[in-house]
Amino acid sequence: MAQKLLVVDDEPNMCRTLEIVLGEVGRREVISARSGEEALKLLDERTGVVLCDLSMPGMDGLEVLRRVRERDPEVQVILMTAYSTVQSAIEAMKLGAFEYLIKPFTDEELTAAVDAALGRARPGRRLRRLRAGAPDRLGEMLGRSEPMKRLFHVVERTADTDATVLITGESGTGKELVARALHDLSRRRAAPFIAVNCAALAEPLLESELFGHERGAFTGAIKTKVGRLEQADGGTILLDEIGEMSPGLQTKLLRALEEREFHRVGGTEVLRVDLRVIAATNRDLPKAIALGLFREDLYYRLNVVTIRTPPLRERMEDLPLLAELFLVEKCADLGVPPKRFAPEALDLLAAHAFPGNVRELENLIERTAVLCDGDVVRPDDLPPGIAGRPLPRLQLETLVSGSLKGGWVTLQAVVKDLERQLVEKAVAAHPEMPNEEIAHLLGTSRRVLELRLAEFGIGKKYRG
Repeated sequence: MAQKLLVVDDEPNMCRTLEIVLGEVGRREVISARSGEEALKLLDERTGVVLCDLSMPGMDGLEVLRRVRERDPEVQVILMTAYSTVQSAIEAMKLGAFEYLIKPFTDEELTAAVDAALGRARPGRRLRRLRAGAPDRLGEMLGRSEPMKRLFHVVERTADTDATVLITGESGTGKELVARALHDLSRRRAAPFIAVNCAALAEPLLESELFGHERGAFTGAIKTKVGRLEQADGGTILLDEIGEMSPGLQTKLLRALEEREFHRVGGTEVLRVDLRVIAATNRDLPKAIALGLFREDLYYRLNVVTIRTPPLRERMEDLPLLAELFLVEKCADLGVPPKRFAPEALDLLAAHAFPGNVRELENLIERTAVLCDGDVVRPDDLPPGIAGRPLPRLQLETLVSGSLKGGWVTLQAVVKDLERQLVEKAVAAHPEMPNEEIAHLLGTSRRVLELRLAEFGIGKKYRG
């Protein structure tokens, strides 16, 4: 069952414009309301995001935000305004607004905000559908294995404190779900939970994202921006992929965390915040410290309580539960008939290594939900390599360039050469694609990709 987007604005032309942009570009169902009162009547189980004007006659946007959050905290609300003030932005975020858009905004800014909000709404929808049949859960995390029971115990003991938490684990193991459970079980649960991906932005943009900036602070800063630290005041901030943050920004962050005060980029006013800090990483931070890539004092500041998310291979007992629940969820989200797994299909899934962990399992099941014709998922409906059909074999000659020159090649050399070829092919195939998107295609971070581009000389070769 696809989610619905509700647009609320007292200007009919604005509603119509937003319906066209979001309906056609985003390929989603969009309905509109001309007032807050009408919007609340249209709010239902399928509503995932409400896009609401701040200034309207009668019930204004902040009141709509309050009412929507009271009725269904899983619905994400984006506020729009042509008359922005820092105070109204802060109030909106404290009330739980997902985003605060300043008019005029571009179609790209609008669709990016809505797509992100819809993505945030889905996990909550999933939890509601699965609660009745999933007794072994904590927040949005599911599992009955011993590693998950230990994880649940640590989260429950830690949640209702203000202790700083460092969440470690491989990619795809649910580190953000752990952070959300810590927030939802804490005394700060009614205040904002703000997540920042430290690997998604270059240093100047990440600094502005965290601390905010004043108008005129740099080229393109045409208005004051409230940073994520300020938005999280009273609540929780998740610094995801903290290991990818540059050393220079690590220094500024350390001072802000120690003093609980900072100033916006280009500003002089000292801003103080009361928040809980959670950091997450899939990197080996002690190793990064030894290499000079991560500050030791910041590590100790973050590493008060450490929570490790187990990889799927350590909790395979949970795989049938996760697979069945993901299949129910994906069929509902995609609008396809319900399906179930044949026992032999589950056996094949259980035999797979899943290096991408729960995220890989979820993506695989989404693919299966789309491509399976019947109401039972059988082995032949699973992808090659899992269904017993072998993947195309790669000969050694295709992995290693040059000759062995009379000796034997090391495993490290083979892996390095394969890595070089994969990066080179990805960049050559997408010469105009930003590094961040190429890194996503390759399943790595932007920073790691750029290190490889420099090491192999690939960026210069294909991008001038």
